[in-house]
Amino acid sequence: MPHMPKLRVVPLESIRRHEEVDPFRVDRLSGRIADEGIQVNPMVCCEAPSGELVLLDGATRTESLKRIGLPHAVVQLVEPGAVTLETWHHVVRGCEPAELMSAVAARSELILSDAPGTPRLHLKDGQSNLVEGLGVSDNAALSALVNGYVGRWDVSRAIDPGLDSVAWGFPDWTAIAEFPTLTIEDVMEAAVSNDLLPAGITRFLVPDRALRLNVELELLSSDAGTDQKQDRLDAVIEERVREGRVRRYEETVVILDD
Repeated sequence: MPHMPKLRVVPLESIRRHEEVDPFRVDRLSGRIADEGIQVNPMVCCEAPSGELVLLDGATRTESLKRIGLPHAVVQLVEPGAVTLETWHHVVRGCEPAELMSAVAARSELILSDAPGTPRLHLKDGQSNLVEGLGVSDNAALSALVNGYVGRWDVSRAIDPGLDSVAWGFPDWTAIAEFPTLTIEDVMEAAVSNDLLPAGITRFLVPDRALRLNVELELLSSDAGTDQKQDRLDAVIEERVREGRVRRYEETVVILDD
């Protein structure tokens, strides 16, 4: 068999996510998964030094699969040193700067100041403030900041938080929430300690990421044990290899409708 991603059937309860999830997205995705009857893509996980299975990518999928009552799911196991972690910054759109500042300032666990550093809110009117926590962890402060605008106004993600880049990509922008640079150790600590980061700020680049697994939920929902389900998954992958259905692409791929 050619070089393959490490795909493993694991109990869903063994997966520790590092970020919050949007319950509305979970509701929507769980319904779609149930209708389609397949797990399309595996989640991406790595093992923490403690041995716990830390979820890097696929928090909404994980919670959606739990929602429909599956005992197991398929994950792709990767080495922490093999992945690249980038930070998404949030572009808040469709409101007035004063509205946004009022919503964030109303959060009792946050303090706004003119000091340098991140996390930081850059507003279209030129105002820029450091956002710090009051009596809460750094991760909880980040979540409080995000909760100040998510669900109220449109939010897009950007890799480059520069004002010129954001203004070009989002002409209707109101503010940029610029987040601190995170490390894989930060992510693992968030998962293991259950001090979760907000949804939508971590971006993992995974070499040889497995896509379009399309494993039937019937395999994952059966009463068979983990090892038996793993054997069945391995047999499915081996059959696809023999039929020439497994492809590895070296070039960069652009997804036009994800």
